[in-house]
Amino acid sequence: MSELLSATKTLSEAWFQALAHTVDQPRGRCVHLAMTVENPGLEDDAVRAALDRALAEEGEPGVATVAGTIFPTALYQSPGFSWSPDLEEQAARALDTAASNLYGRYLSMLPKLLKFPGNRSGTYFARMISWPGKKAGGTNQLDLRISRIRSEFARGNRTNNTLDIDIAADALLPESLAGVQIYAPTDRRMRGFPCLVHIDLTLFDGTLHCLAVYRHQYLITKAYGNLVGLSRLMHFLCEQTGAECGELVLHATMADAEPGHPAKPRNLVQAIEALV
Repeated sequence: MSELLSATKTLSEAWFQALAHTVDQPRGRCVHLAMTVENPGLEDDAVRAALDRALAEEGEPGVATVAGTIFPTALYQSPGFSWSPDLEEQAARALDTAASNLYGRYLSMLPKLLKFPGNRSGTYFARMISWPGKKAGGTNQLDLRISRIRSEFARGNRTNNTLDIDIAADALLPESLAGVQIYAPTDRRMRGFPCLVHIDLTLFDGTLHCLAVYRHQYLITKAYGNLVGLSRLMHFLCEQTGAECGELVLHATMADAEPGHPAKPRNLVQAIEALV
């Protein structure tokens, strides 16, 4: 039942291929579906616009809103250059300040964000920059990964595969276990959040690759925005570390074409096929 879809050049192709495949499966679902984007960030504007129109007609958040849950790009002011071991001190400080300001702006908004019903269990980005994500002062996983990659480059190393980011690790466990996807054996909660459970970063020959594992991927309402958000996260990390941007793989242990969605997934597939 598992399905490794063909690698695509753009995230629009990856999303559409996943939707077109899954919509034809029994109950519009399949297990262990993996999509690969060779150039994270590249999109087909017509495909995204078609999805955004379908979501807007149902009063649902568009692609940009979903993407912002993973990386709030509006809060990051890029200095316009990337880190390198021989970067001048002033330029390096500008990169550090840009990242620090991003974290600070988001955490200042976090108390308000947590008041929204969908955020009661936390937000993805908060778990990345202040794990376990309910308040400021937690472990900043992004900052730690950035520092690690920079130190590898500074030592002349261009490969590292120990750069995991926790999303769904149990918040009750000690921080010493951060990096291991594990739940307390006594934990019997039904987990609607987070669907994104794990992000794995691999540095290989100076190129940063990303694998994101989702326990349930909603292909109409969430998947496209998730791909955009993950792509933006990758580009942020690459700018902050000087790594090249590599492949993005999204693995859905359950892919859901949402056959009962008012947007009518089959009709959406046919409409997009007419565009591409």
